[in-house]
Amino acid sequence: MESLNKIVSRIISKFFPRIHFCLAYYHHRHKWPNLTCPKDLSELWIKRLLDGQVNRYYRLADKYLVREYVKKCGYADTLTSLVNCYSKGDELIYSELPQKFALKANWGAGMNLICTKKSQYTENELRSQIDKWLVSPKFAFSERHYNLISRKVVCEEFIDDGTGGFPIDYKFICLKGEVKAILVCNDRESGHADYIPYDVNWKPLFDYCIAKHDKSELVSKPANLTQMLECAKKLASGIDMVRVDLYSNGNKIWFGEMTLTPDGCIFRRWTQKAINEMGEYYRTH
Repeated sequence: MESLNKIVSRIISKFFPRIHFCLAYYHHRHKWPNLTCPKDLSELWIKRLLDGQVNRYYRLADKYLVREYVKKCGYADTLTSLVNCYSKGDELIYSELPQKFALKANWGAGMNLICTKKSQYTENELRSQIDKWLVSPKFAFSERHYNLISRKVVCEEFIDDGTGGFPIDYKFICLKGEVKAILVCNDRESGHADYIPYDVNWKPLFDYCIAKHDKSELVSKPANLTQMLECAKKLASGIDMVRVDLYSNGNKIWFGEMTLTPDGCIFRRWTQKAINEMGEYYRTH
């Protein structure tokens, strides 16, 4: 059962979205956002969402439909093999599943199941998980574009990037069709993932990250970073603000997803300097 705080937060977000964002921004930044004349990236992204600009791109946030968009952009070879797509749990056939796979709801965030050993789950457990996701509450105004998506659960091949665990996630922050920062998520299987931002030349941006990190936590530059940047820019072309998630083993690139409202537009992992500088770029280009 949801806590009282979560219920109140959901009500505020649904009926008073501007207040919701102001409170969320203040809670994290300890100051009120300027949504009349937004300057930093969080303010700009929130304003764009409140104005309804995000909704026009909702198909890109659909983890099933976006596959067609990726193909049209010329990157069909980056798509993981599609095992199946389910509209209800009973449609899952256990014998059809590979030994490693990824289940994910095609809308929203946090609804993912990464399986590295099929025997860890029974057919009933997987079917139950699918049904649970499909009946989850609708999104409030804060991310209402997800409500425009016809709900499905996608099963794809497991991405093996050679690291031995969950693949490293490269999140490209794209503004006006250009990559301005790359947030790298590593060691996710530990339950305490590291998130470190880099610039396009693979210089770690420690001053962009609220969490403290040192050089021992850095991830090696992908050998095909240039190709990854080209892919992210192509997918982001014509879109003011979007985050493009990719994976790589140094040779091959895999497409992950496109996120229209990263971290609910609050950017909790990013310092004020980071969102100031990226906001300045957005406003001047």
